[in-house]
Amino acid sequence: MKVSVIGFPQSGKSTLYRAAARGTAKGSVAAVPVPDERFDAIVAQVKPKKVTPATVVLDDDMEPIQTSGRLFTPRFLEDARKADLFLHVVRAFDNPAAPFHQEVDPLRDLETVEVEMVLADLQLVENRIERLQKSMNVKTPGHPDNVEKRLFDRIKPALEDGTPLRDVELEEEDLKIVRNYQLLSAKQTVIVFNVDEDAASDPGHLLQQKIQELAAKGTQAFAACATIDEEIAQLDASDQPEFLASLGLAEPASNRLVRAVYDALGLITFFTAGENETRAWALKRGSNALKAAATIHNDIAKGFIRAEVVSFADYRALGSLDAAYKANKMRLEGKEYVVQDGDLLHIRNKS
Repeated sequence: MKVSVIGFPQSGKSTLYRAAARGTAKGSVAAVPVPDERFDAIVAQVKPKKVTPATVVLDDDMEPIQTSGRLFTPRFLEDARKADLFLHVVRAFDNPAAPFHQEVDPLRDLETVEVEMVLADLQLVENRIERLQKSMNVKTPGHPDNVEKRLFDRIKPALEDGTPLRDVELEEEDLKIVRNYQLLSAKQTVIVFNVDEDAASDPGHLLQQKIQELAAKGTQAFAACATIDEEIAQLDASDQPEFLASLGLAEPASNRLVRAVYDALGLITFFTAGENETRAWALKRGSNALKAAATIHNDIAKGFIRAEVVSFADYRALGSLDAAYKANKMRLEGKEYVVQDGDLLHIRNKS
């Protein structure tokens, strides 16, 4: 899944990208490990030869949003429509070099981009409605043209009112059509207000209020100082806790960023714990055990018999998989079992 980092010039988006990548970046794309204390605990207990964490892929190749004229260039629109999620970095620090607005106003900048996305979607929807009206099948119930026309007629007023489509209640079949047209305002977004160092642990009332408002709508947002995070990323791991404590921070903001992106993508984690390799696997929330088996390997899914399942809570309480098995905390589940976040799985298969 593609997570595109977006923002105005000088917003600090590339600085935050480098901080989150922590040396894993190869150019503008990085597969970033997802911080997970549960995985760390399993690895510490199992001591495997190979460790493979779950990752998210961040892409910092997006053109900056323009500061005059049309905010979105054709290239930006083309790349943005291919994204699965936006990581929007909003400048909330004073920077004389920043060309977009003289005064710092993150709420205005955020709204400016949101409005532009809604307008881009409205133009696409209006153009599509115009084409559908010429279709010979548009009045045939159940025909794709009829279904699309009814949907676009319904979402057009919301866009005209300035409402992003992620805030519009849509059925799963509607969402499939919306995703097919790659509408920008329907994509999930994680918002990072890039503050100065003094505000890293206390971003102020207005930002806190906006963060709460966004959370109420299901959009994850928080404040971070990209320059601090980049400095932390360059320190030895042993030196980081003391530096964080001196700033009144519990962890790097980039850890929260990566976890927020992972969650906004609709992903959970299940684990396989073996001496040769212990691995954290990303899985779409709501997926069943057969899908988890296919995530490991298609051949394992084809020969699926049962899934041996131990919840992480039981694993942590008892200290190991062996102890969980001996305490009868292992459950045998079938193909349709919905995998829960933190499950430790062993797939029994015919091969």
